[in-house]
Amino acid sequence: MNDDFYVGYLPKAPAGLAKNVKRIVLALLLIGLTAAAELIYDQAPFAASKFEYGVYREYTGVIEEWPYPILRTEHSSFLLVAEGKHGFTAEVRGLQDKGVRLKASLIERDEDRMLEVVSGSLYETRTNTQAEVIQQIGLGTVHLRGEIVDSKCYLGVMNPGNGKVHRDCAVRCISGGAPPAFVARDASGEIRVLLLVGSDGRALNREVLSFVAEPIFITGELVRSGSNLILKAEPVRFRRESGINSATFCIR
Repeated sequence: MNDDFYVGYLPKAPAGLAKNVKRIVLALLLIGLTAAAELIYDQAPFAASKFEYGVYREYTGVIEEWPYPILRTEHSSFLLVAEGKHGFTAEVRGLQDKGVRLKASLIERDEDRMLEVVSGSLYETRTNTQAEVIQQIGLGTVHLRGEIVDSKCYLGVMNPGNGKVHRDCAVRCISGGAPPAFVARDASGEIRVLLLVGSDGRALNREVLSFVAEPIFITGELVRSGSNLILKAEPVRFRRESGINSATFCIR
């Protein structure tokens, strides 16, 4: 009967038993740290996006009302949204091809840009602005698998701005008028942000809410308008899909 035996009221455990307990504790600690490290490194990195919250700059350009409010400047184009979870459609109604000046905060993800316009800061400019005629180029029918996101959060206000964890926020933003976008990969593997409208070109907001943040399959017409890609499709034909590979499309 030489086995170590520990009695709770003794100040120390027997040397042999204490040594074994220490080994077990260290092993469990090492396993826990290894598992935590694997979980950290397995996380996808955040997108290269930003939201210049509280930083306001003046922008001048020409308004495009379709498919969603856009400010077209000399060197770029910007989707326009209001502060908070609101769109900007009412503020630009009737300003198609008109020159304006506004104050806004930049939202940016890769080459896609948006401006959160300061309330009451948009004014029509009196100078004659020579508006370039933007041609809409049909790129044909596409069959795509991807996800509907609210463009404001996805482009930089939230990170990540997609997936199930962002569903409730995305639904509220799209309900408030933020342009819905369809995110899919092109033939080169690059992620593309396609502005989503109906087959007749109408803005889509509440019609797509039940599909937000889910993998879905869409067949529609792809259109290029300036620097923007637009997907014309009907929500009644969207299909929820979980067992197919990501579809790709070519940009011409």
